Amino acid sequence: MTGRRMTMKGGAASVAAKAAAVVIEDYKLEELLRRPFRNNEPGADYPGLCTDITWRQIVQYSASHIVNDYFSLTPEQRSAEAIDKSAHRRWSNRAYKFESADHYHYIRNVTVSNVTRFLSEDRDIVPLVLFESFRRHIPSVNSDISFITQVLYRTGSGKESPYVIQKYLVDDDPGVIAGFRHIAVLFGSEAFGSLPGRIEVFGVLSGNRYVFRPQPEEIAKAADYIRLLRDYMPRAETGARAGRSHTSICGKCALRNKGVRSPEHAGPAPLRRVVH
Repeated sequence: MTGRRMTMKGGAASVAAKAAAVVIEDYKLEELLRRPFRNNEPGADYPGLCTDITWRQIVQYSASHIVNDYFSLTPEQRSAEAIDKSAHRRWSNRAYKFESADHYHYIRNVTVSNVTRFLSEDRDIVPLVLFESFRRHIPSVNSDISFITQVLYRTGSGKESPYVIQKYLVDDDPGVIAGFRHIAVLFGSEAFGSLPGRIEVFGVLSGNRYVFRPQPEEIAKAADYIRLLRDYMPRAETGARAGRSHTSICGKCALRNKGVRSPEHAGPAPLRRVVH
């Protein structure tokens, strides 16, 4: 997999425009959309931030590691046994964060079973990007967007072959999925120079797989959607900062990837393998 690259589209906005822009981080956007469905959890009054790690965040963190481990192997090395070994190493032992011991074991079994099925169906893909965070100035929303790409691969061998973006989610509620679809459409069209051929979302608890094939007319709709949330996010975060002293470590982790591409970056984006 080494030597394969995903190229970001060139051409940055003016220095003045970038200085005035806000930064939209995809994990904060997801929390903003998710929190109305989690009113009984810590931090529900303050969308986007929480004071403690929830069991859902632990599951997201562990599942992401398992996916990363799997696709870091060559296709010949990928197997259900490899996934089991990764789950044994990666799954958190913080059972006290779950509702009960039975709940802890049930969630682990369901998650590993679903992830194993998903990964087995995609055994032969070769990711161009694996759990890497990109940041890009998007003029249409006058904002920098920080976008974590979990898995990205091309459907063919040529550079012009359509690319696919995959997302593994613990909470695959409609609002979160719609938000991810919009940000993937907007970021992909601007930063990678073309729309994704497909966007695939995997619900690691539900076992559901969602497949979207974006069309050009979705770009303007995505920009409208992101602008609307951009204007709401500062108000939500102001309330959060007033009542909270620190944020969860799981919010922006995506394997705690520190390899952020700057807005000015216009060169190739190499595949990164992030292993803890």
